[in-house]
Amino acid sequence: MVPGQDSVTINVGDTLVIDFIEDCYFCCDPTQVDFFYPQLPLGDHKAGKTWTGIAQQKATIKFGHVPYGKECNSKEAPMGTGRSISVGGGG
Repeated sequence: MVPGQDSVTINVGDTLVIDFIEDCYFCCDPTQVDFFYPQLPLGDHKAGKTWTGIAQQKATIKFGHVPYGKECNSKEAPMGTGRSISVGGGG
């Protein structure tokens, strides 16, 4: 869930579901959005939206959120939240 406190560990080929429980801007490293198909949902999202994607490659993706309508910057999320998506080997 975003916002929230949990991190997640999955394998390549696994499905990840993100439930947005309040209006917010989803933050992650923009160079890592293609590590899922479809791309990780960087940007503003309204409460009640659900995003589903399939892990495409091994990585640790740090993520977080800031208030809706704001953009992430280096002093805020995602690095400061401690949340991550760890994608392992699978198979």
